[in-house]
Amino acid sequence: MNPIKKIAFSTDFSENANQAFDLAFDLAKKYGARLYLVHVVPPLVFPSPTMEEFISEQANYQFIEQVIQRSAEQMDSSYVQRMGDYSNVQVRVLSGHPASEILNFIEQEQLDLVVMGTHGFTGLAHFFLGSTAEKVVRRANCSVLTVRTQAQK
Repeated sequence: MNPIKKIAFSTDFSENANQAFDLAFDLAKKYGARLYLVHVVPPLVFPSPTMEEFISEQANYQFIEQVIQRSAEQMDSSYVQRMGDYSNVQVRVLSGHPASEILNFIEQEQLDLVVMGTHGFTGLAHFFLGSTAEKVVRRANCSVLTVRTQAQK
């Protein structure tokens, strides 16, 4: 097995993602790996095509930039501050379709492992939406560790 030198933790800031972070951080410390903290801001979806006409492209771009900035701040407060003196970390906030952006990031950075939470869609929601984790697992060119939410005791 190849050594684990680059790990990405992908988050949507859910409780499930927080549990996945704990595992990703533990693995990064154990292997002395670089840990990438990755969040993807999904594209805006308008409830109707006519609404899109009322929002300028510049306003849309500014809104996305604000969301990216706030996401970076949340990454810092939710994860980086919990890492103490561990400095082998990079924060990346991407914009686009989550599964596609994560897969592109895996390839660009030549990652060894991705750690991410699952929401466990079932029934019609799973049929129509699938899941980001499932799409990444099926198409990633590295190992993907998915973490399910553990029930509170």
